[in-house]
Amino acid sequence: MYVSQSDDSQAIRGEKEKMKEINIKALYAIIRKRVWLIVLITIVVTVLAGLYNNRPETPMYAASSRMIVAATPDMIGTVRVLFREPLVLKQIIEQLELNRSVAQLRGQIRVDSVDGSLVTVVSVVDTNPKLAADIANTGVEIYRDVARDTLGVTSIRLLSSAEENPYPINEQSNSIVFIGFIVGLTLGIGLVFLLDSLDDSIKSEREIEELLGLTMLGQVTNMKRKDYVRHLKKRKSIVTRGETIGS
Repeated sequence: MYVSQSDDSQAIRGEKEKMKEINIKALYAIIRKRVWLIVLITIVVTVLAGLYNNRPETPMYAASSRMIVAATPDMIGTVRVLFREPLVLKQIIEQLELNRSVAQLRGQIRVDSVDGSLVTVVSVVDTNPKLAADIANTGVEIYRDVARDTLGVTSIRLLSSAEENPYPINEQSNSIVFIGFIVGLTLGIGLVFLLDSLDDSIKSEREIEELLGLTMLGQVTNMKRKDYVRHLKKRKSIVTRGETIGS
């Protein structure tokens, strides 16, 4: 008997499709068995993410001013760092009568260059949008004087002053809730498969066939106690009627 190569490939393909179908059914059965656990974990994590997202938070406002700092390459770094030094920050605190320390004010200020150019951006974050703009503008004025007196740099020119921004930079977003939902769903499914892998009990006829190497011809369903009692009563009733008829 001759079997062509195409017949073999079709048989192999059929076996692969059958195994794939069996695997999908097995995965579905595992998830369906403990779907309540997945739903519970997803709901809990999503609710916690929602509570975290709705926590009271002080709104923060940002303001920035731009200037050109024309200095030699070996001086440009020192000139920019000077803005966040106590020599400048103390004067800002005194002039604006701020009730905060130098370290606290330094944490509110960032000085960055734009794409490695001579343009420098001074950004200030504060709970008061007007105060954030005042700190940025006042800081640039004081910084120009300090840079001129200490480093001899006179080529600092203001490009744009900071303006009051009424929109907070830490507005609440629902993205945390969505991330919580995805994380909860992933944790739930992962826990279900973990519990299934730790369960050594036999769950299907296919596992029995694989373990024993035998083919199952049938199965006996699990009879509940109330069904067994009902069956006995029914059988007793039939026997009783049979005796009555035969007597």
